[in-house]
Amino acid sequence: MNKYLTVLLLIILILTLWLTGFAAAQPDIVGTWLGKTEVPNQGPDDLTLIITKGETGFSGTLVDTLGLIIKDTEVKDIKFQDKELTFYFPLIDGAEISVKMTVDGDKMTGAWAHPEGDMGALVFERKK
Repeated sequence: MNKYLTVLLLIILILTLWLTGFAAAQPDIVGTWLGKTEVPNQGPDDLTLIITKGETGFSGTLVDTLGLIIKDTEVKDIKFQDKELTFYFPLIDGAEISVKMTVDGDKMTGAWAHPEGDMGALVFERKK
């Protein structure tokens, strides 16, 4: 094999491994996620988050069992980079909740924060 062909094959192999590693490093967040949190003075709340991806990026909807969120509320400003997912959503009283989670395969863990200071842990698992 000539020297240039060997170098070219080596470059292709390195690029393939690098791209495969990059794809594996960034999990897919599209789908339906079932979550749980604890709301101060109200108790446990079950959540359903649906994330889709279009030409302009991610979009999603959220619903909860306590009725603190209007059914199928639009999730705003979804950002996903380096396994970190952030977004915002409004409560029925108009307060905007911020969310920050780490995605690890079919599980997301993190927290939500209310503008008045309340916070809570969040755990989501991908619906099978």
